[in-house]
Amino acid sequence: MALSKAGDLRDRGFTLVELLVVCGILATLAYTAWGSYTGIQEGADDDIARAELQRLADGLKRFKADTGYYPGQGPFILAAPGTIEATNGNGFNCTPLGGILRSWAAPDTDADKDAWHASPTNLALLFESPALCANHPLAYLNRWNPETRRGWHGPYLDIASRKWVDHGIDFNADVANAAGPYAGSPYGAGTPLAGSKILDIPAFGAGTRFRAAGPSGSSCGSPELTAGTCMLGWREIPRETQGYEAGKHELRAHARPFAVFGLANNDSPRVVYFGRDGKYGGRNTTNPCLPNVAATDGDDDVVLCLAH
Repeated sequence: MALSKAGDLRDRGFTLVELLVVCGILATLAYTAWGSYTGIQEGADDDIARAELQRLADGLKRFKADTGYYPGQGPFILAAPGTIEATNGNGFNCTPLGGILRSWAAPDTDADKDAWHASPTNLALLFESPALCANHPLAYLNRWNPETRRGWHGPYLDIASRKWVDHGIDFNADVANAAGPYAGSPYGAGTPLAGSKILDIPAFGAGTRFRAAGPSGSSCGSPELTAGTCMLGWREIPRETQGYEAGKHELRAHARPFAVFGLANNDSPRVVYFGRDGKYGGRNTTNPCLPNVAATDGDDDVVLCLAH
């Protein structure tokens, strides 16, 4: 019987079959590890979203505790179209009597102010004091009174978390009253990825970053961020700001917006996060405080009712 020398196995090396087997094992291990990492990352993203959702809910509750109203209630509604604003020395009176001055709303074109103000992602009232009509009986609520401990005492969210977002006007849909996208408070059945685009909404831009979403939920390229095809484009500053540059101030990736429904009409006041897919599953008609899991777009939605 021939004996092998000590160096024979070392010098022989691996066969092609052995190399392929080793590569297959390594690929399987890498795939398993990547899947585990992805699951951990997605879980962390969801945890961050829930924490930010709670922060938004707390801000809304503090707003109501200070003023007696949620945004969109009482004096915190936008004055009607055609309102005349006349100075009285202490501000501007409104005719007919309204709530927030229309000149306070950001869009230059008056026809765009209602849709902008009614947006469920518009959190301007949590970031800056409203300009209330001076002749409104509750006009004093536009500033904090330390003696009565009443009035606007914000900002209720960190200013650094304010970013400007676009979305489709279908998100404003008042389906409950069938009165069209401009009337009433959003019912929560619309989609942010459809309809004509509302621009430069001051939204809560905290949370993990995702690519902007187009009408189909796909990623938007940079040319689409200012075009009608990209419904969830973010900006560091509004487009009308002096010095604005699209290449510099458009955000290629940012958090999904947090939406607020049911404040004005006490229809299950709630905050909503519609997940990494950029789609909103719509209102759960059985219980608005739960995601609409019947819709595939609602699988990753998170809903937090303010009464809970």
